[in-house]
Amino acid sequence: MKIGLCLGGGGARGFAHIGVLKALQERGIEPSAIAGCSMGGLVGALWGSGATPDEIRERFVQLKPVKILDQTRKGGLFGHKGVDRVLEQNLPTEFSDLKVPLAVTAVDIQEGRTVVLREGPLLPALRATSALPGIFTPVEYQGRILIDGGVLDNLPVDVIGTMTLDPVVAVDVGSPPDRKLIFEDDRPFLKRLMDPTPEGQRPLIIELLMKTYDIPTSMITEMRLAVYRPKVLIRPPLDPNLKIEDYKRLDEAIEVGYEAAVEALDRALPEFA
Repeated sequence: MKIGLCLGGGGARGFAHIGVLKALQERGIEPSAIAGCSMGGLVGALWGSGATPDEIRERFVQLKPVKILDQTRKGGLFGHKGVDRVLEQNLPTEFSDLKVPLAVTAVDIQEGRTVVLREGPLLPALRATSALPGIFTPVEYQGRILIDGGVLDNLPVDVIGTMTLDPVVAVDVGSPPDRKLIFEDDRPFLKRLMDPTPEGQRPLIIELLMKTYDIPTSMITEMRLAVYRPKVLIRPPLDPNLKIEDYKRLDEAIEVGYEAAVEALDRALPEFA
């Protein structure tokens, strides 16, 4: 059975995609095309290159954040040299070398519009689709300066519809817009003085910045889904507080993604016939 597969962005929350791929594989469901954003683009590229879900998991397990982060001076805290090294070891250099057609979304920061990347050099396109504003430096690619596609098209259901006529399965792993922030800190004064940020939490200013990114991203996604309805929409019930940087929770996200996909696919399979 063939489908069009759409994988949304979400940082470490996107590890749930690996569980979804496992469920698809078990049912003999194969993508005729993949559209992705950010982590969805990375996972989609790995699967499109021929890697199995278990192999994709193993590559992320072996990935150490310290190996992919490097200092930069232009528009972000970190550059991409380390990311390039990892991608070069695991992926082909061109979109045309993939076994399954892939498209990823990015945003042209100068023009303020979505850009769909689907041909030419693969690695800089993957860097662009995952260049979270303020964290990773923007990517100069094909005459444009690009940032994370999640700003305008985090779940590119509009794009996958231009790539295949097969039924679309979309996986949304974006952070929930109603995730509650913690504004109170009841710890003793000295404890707060010595450790301003409670264990397991981000600094409040970072939480506020991320939440102001998550809210419009979610609204835009809902608007797109209202117009471009997938045959199956999978929304793994991930912990609302599973943050985009929580790479140590990889297996948790994979399991939640797998269980959600099994339920959604088994319910929808008769409709595919």
